[in-house]
Amino acid sequence: MDTPTKTLTFETRLDLIHEQDAALCQYAELWNQVKFRWFANLQKPKAQQLNRTQFMHEMGMPFSYRVFQGVRQSIKGLIQSYQTNRNNRLVTLDVKIKQLEKTLNKLKKRCDHVAEKGSPQQAKQLRNRLRQKEVKLRRWQQKQSALVAEKQENKTPICFGGRKLLKERQALETGSAIEGWKQRWHEARHREFLLVGSHDESWGCQNAQLSPSEQEGAYQLKLLVPHQLRATFGTTINIDHLQFKHGKAAIAQAVWQNQAKKHNKSIKGQPLSFRFKRDKKGWRLLVSVEVAGPTEQAEWIGDDQGVIGVDVNLDHLAVVELDRNGNPLQHRTFDLPLHYKNDAQRAAIIGDAVRDLMDFAAQQSKAVVIEKLDFQQKKRQYQKQDHPQYARMLNAFAYGKIKDLIETQSIKRGIRLYHVNPAYTSLLGRMKYRDRHGFSDHHAAALVIGRRHYGFKEKPPKQLIGINAKGTVKAEHPPVRMALGDYQYYHKLQRWYQPLETSLDFLSGWRHFRRVNRVSYSVEARLDGRPGMSPDLIQESTTLLSAHPAL
Repeated sequence: MDTPTKTLTFETRLDLIHEQDAALCQYAELWNQVKFRWFANLQKPKAQQLNRTQFMHEMGMPFSYRVFQGVRQSIKGLIQSYQTNRNNRLVTLDVKIKQLEKTLNKLKKRCDHVAEKGSPQQAKQLRNRLRQKEVKLRRWQQKQSALVAEKQENKTPICFGGRKLLKERQALETGSAIEGWKQRWHEARHREFLLVGSHDESWGCQNAQLSPSEQEGAYQLKLLVPHQLRATFGTTINIDHLQFKHGKAAIAQAVWQNQAKKHNKSIKGQPLSFRFKRDKKGWRLLVSVEVAGPTEQAEWIGDDQGVIGVDVNLDHLAVVELDRNGNPLQHRTFDLPLHYKNDAQRAAIIGDAVRDLMDFAAQQSKAVVIEKLDFQQKKRQYQKQDHPQYARMLNAFAYGKIKDLIETQSIKRGIRLYHVNPAYTSLLGRMKYRDRHGFSDHHAAALVIGRRHYGFKEKPPKQLIGINAKGTVKAEHPPVRMALGDYQYYHKLQRWYQPLETSLDFLSGWRHFRRVNRVSYSVEARLDGRPGMSPDLIQESTTLLSAHPAL
């Protein structure tokens, strides 16, 4: 089986003298000048863009090819990140616009009804509310049109230094305030640089070589100075006594491989990339290394004894443990209360939840199975929910971060991670396993995800047993499969099951008892505007449903 790999980044704080700090500042300024020019070159029409050789000749060759590769990789990452965020914003706007259009249609019907039979004051309030919704819809549609036009024109409006700091300039009037702003603007635009490595280079990166130091557990960094700065700062900058709080095993393995390669050419070196970033406290060094195996244990945990199925949701991870035959053993819930939290708090909450998930998987010695989804697909699954609190949860949803952290932890801890097709897992879970095992919708979906890893086919039950508001037990039969493929038949099942699931005339199993166990009832309780069940009828129907031979 192929060994999965993941690029991990570890950081440390640099303890520099004044000359070294000045050298890194000059290096960052020169590097970022090339970066800005290269980005401007890429924004031109394709026919007018310069290739790498033409561009470096025009710039006067300030860097070697390997240093310029860091510039190209940095710009490529920025552009890809902006385009991904733009696509996510388009998905979010599309969801919001569809929901608001539905709300407007309901409001218009209500306005017409109140205009005929209601009071003038109520009609006026509804018209004002309708106008506000229409203004919001036009504003969202304008944003959507602007983003679509920007995407079609292949534009990437990136502000180096940050839009927030740029906008501060408009409120400044005095000369001293403007000079202070210019200093902060310059520092924000020239505070980092990236040096990429390769496995065939000395010590994994020819421009920044990380090697063992005389002090145990420490390293020394030899940084090659660009030609323009050598007259001032010399050929190299030597930074000693580097220590990493995290990732010690991964960095030690990479340095050992690069050291062994110098004596044995058959050993493949380990590429190392270095990002230098300056903040208020000074310079930080971020080292990226490719990890191809568990760093916390000797062997991988596979799927021989079973798997852990995981369904990622807005506010929790639904987890089900399965044996090798696809039978559920136990289920867990790891909460993700991400709304009303800032970025740092969300990162901590996600980290704790993923850590608990991996602890559970390691304790049971079983692999983990998740959906093979991206952020846009996951967000579309929730677009039908229309509630302010749900919208805030969706806005705080960090599916990409959750998925990435699960992948990282699986490699570090040696727990195999598998991805499966997520099509119709929620439908099959609700239809087949929710009532049988007393699971929630999400735990039932996690069970289907785990079973799908082993290739089990999900057949619908021969009949679904339910009870209506009058206490009559009913049976519904799924459509015949005929010669349809798996996913074609699942789509047919979905069209049959969704109206049945939302009908009050058919309350099956788990949904029925959740309905029964509501906090309060009146004699004429209403759910979704329809007549409900009285307390006496609830008790009677519960007895009937429990005693039915098919349950």
